[in-house]
Amino acid sequence: MSQPVYTSIPDTSDANYWEIKSHSEKHQSSTFVPRDKELHQQLKAKAWVEIQASLDRKRRNY
Repeated sequence: MSQPVYTSIPDTSDANYWEIKSHSEKHQSSTFVPRDKELHQQLKAKAWVEIQASLDRKRRNY
């Protein structure tokens, strides 16, 4: 089975993209961590550009 092509950061239910890191058994907390950190950085950068482009000029943060 081939890897899906991602054009945006998927929902945390996508087990191909995310892995679960468990922390301390006492608190039973867990965090979703991207399996491919480089891809995740690229998708975050793309999302940031799209968000900034959709804002009014006065509200942009770049």
